[in-house]
Parts: sequence; structure tokens; C-alpha cells
Amino acid sequence: MIVVHHDDGYAVVELIGDEGSFSVGDRLEGDWDALGGEPLFADGETLDAYFQGSWGSRDAAVQIARNTGGG
Repeated sequence: MIVVHHDDGYAVVELIGDEGSFSVGDRLEGDWDALGGEPLFADGETLDAYFQGSWGSRDAAVQIARNTGGG
């Protein structure tokens, strides 16, 4: 489970399968307004992901990630 900062807020994304690893500052691309299964793009790779939604505040997005299994 990751929280991604984008132009309109913060998206909560669950990575499915081989999750790889990301660091703060990595550039990811995706449909941040999507809900459900959508691809996530990172460094030329396409990753399977499940988009939980997008929120206007970082704290709200982090709380959602924690509540849905992100620790």
C-alpha cells in the first residue's frame, strides 16, 4: 500500500503481485482518480495496482492506507 502525491492531492494505491520497491521522490504515473484495478507505471514498467481513491490531504490518505492494510 502506498500513498502517492499528485497534482490534485494524494492517491492510495495497493500494489498487486510483485510489488517492487519505491522511495520518496520516485516518479509514478497512473489515473489518480481511478477506483479499482488499473495499471501503475514506474520507470518504464507497468505494475498491477488497485486504486483506493484520491484525497485532498496527506493525513487523510495515510489514514485510509493504514485502515486498509498498509500498516
